[in-house]
Amino acid sequence: MNNIWYKNIHHEQSNKRNELAMAIGVFSLGLLAPFFVTYRNPPKIVNNEKPKRSLQSYGIDYSDPYPSGSRRYTKYPPINNYIQRLKNFHQALHIKYSYHCLNYCFFLLLFSYVLLFNFQPPTSSVPCIHWTEILTIILVSTMLIEEIHYFVSQDSITLSGKFECYFRDLFKIMTLIGFILFYTGLILRFTHADDENEFVAARVVWAIDVELWWLRSLAFIIVIPSLGPHLVAIGKMLKDLLFFICIIAIVMTGYGVASRSMVYYSNPTLFNDTTTDTSFDGRSIFRQIIYPVYYLLYGQMGNELADLDTNPDAAWSIATQVLLAIQMLFVNILLTNLLIAMFSKRFDQVYDDTKNIWHSQQYLFTREYYTRSPFLPPISLGYDIYRLCRTGFYAIRRVCFKKSADSKATVFKMIPINKSRMKEWYEFEGASTYEYAHIEAKSLTSTSTMSTSGSDSTSNENKDDTNDNANDSNSDIRLVQHDLVKLSQVIEELNAKIDAFIDPTRLKKDAK
Repeated sequence: MNNIWYKNIHHEQSNKRNELAMAIGVFSLGLLAPFFVTYRNPPKIVNNEKPKRSLQSYGIDYSDPYPSGSRRYTKYPPINNYIQRLKNFHQALHIKYSYHCLNYCFFLLLFSYVLLFNFQPPTSSVPCIHWTEILTIILVSTMLIEEIHYFVSQDSITLSGKFECYFRDLFKIMTLIGFILFYTGLILRFTHADDENEFVAARVVWAIDVELWWLRSLAFIIVIPSLGPHLVAIGKMLKDLLFFICIIAIVMTGYGVASRSMVYYSNPTLFNDTTTDTSFDGRSIFRQIIYPVYYLLYGQMGNELADLDTNPDAAWSIATQVLLAIQMLFVNILLTNLLIAMFSKRFDQVYDDTKNIWHSQQYLFTREYYTRSPFLPPISLGYDIYRLCRTGFYAIRRVCFKKSADSKATVFKMIPINKSRMKEWYEFEGASTYEYAHIEAKSLTSTSTMSTSGSDSTSNENKDDTNDNANDSNSDIRLVQHDLVKLSQVIEELNAKIDAFIDPTRLKKDAK
């Protein structure tokens, strides 16, 4: 993946000199890159024979020898060499990522500036929108076309498969919501331009949208190995947080309804500082029940205790004090510590699997930028439109006219020029898969043998224990039998003595 990420640029860019050279190349839009950036070693020409390519150019071909000034753009070799290096620089996925990151940062700053200083309804003095707002609309539209191009260029053929691959990333969902909110706010911005009160709706929608775009910028730290897995931990923690929110909502709603029914709704004019709105509508219910109880989670009591202390001896005040104490103990202590424990466990799970998570993220990010435009907006707009038109043309050609698809479409895989090489690769993959399965089966067999021997020794020990217990029980039975024999002998002797005592007495009676 690292070789694909840098392509014809040398993949070892970790030292300070190479990092500075890459920064100079990016900020100069590649014009100074041929003089500072370290490229892969050019192919060696042996016996005046140029090295031949073995991979198709529309697939992954970083391992192929690339031309270094050999293509004649002009009749001057140094200029040819410069143009070729400039082209190789912009084809690297790392440069695409850098351009995209710079463009996104500029968009965030511009959007924030527009919303803070230049987002006003048209007036007689200023009848049209500001040029910064027009530029923001152009940038967002360019980003939308880029996302459509990325969606269409995914590996899955079916539409459902493309949706599944696209929305498996949380940041793609945030991107879609961001586009919907932006264009919704743009429609409200022009349809409610006459009324200042209604114009606030467009401002609110765009304010939520700009926060969502700022949060989406976290996706750019995925490429950092030490920070990328933490985003996965945050995503998993959000699932735990949803479970926590459900419990919190149930507990807080219960306390809010119980306390407000005893204190405020039964006595709406009892307190001098506030008058409780007891009307049955959503705004008053949220304002009187949900909001005050929610802020109890952060320790903000407001007028809660002060209102209860105005009538400390009232039954409703005492009961509410008890409910408040239980609420604070259960939510602020028990549930909060439970959430911390759940987060800690989830982070430990992610930390133990950091390496696999990083490789998975690296693949997804590399796959995304493999089909992105190597240019900055607005030049990238033409590139994306061309790719979309080409894809649509070949899709109509395949579906309606039953002809072959685009054979030169960009594919995220190695495609050999020699078709027989593909068969060799398949045979190699099959042999490697068989060898790996054999090793895994052997390790599993040895593991099961060890567990079986362990279970056999355990069973033998259990058998020995059973035999010992059986021997002990048999000896006890023999002792009991011996005692029974002795007892039967004693009984027989007593019976004989009794018979001997009874017989003389009978003889004397018979003689009389």
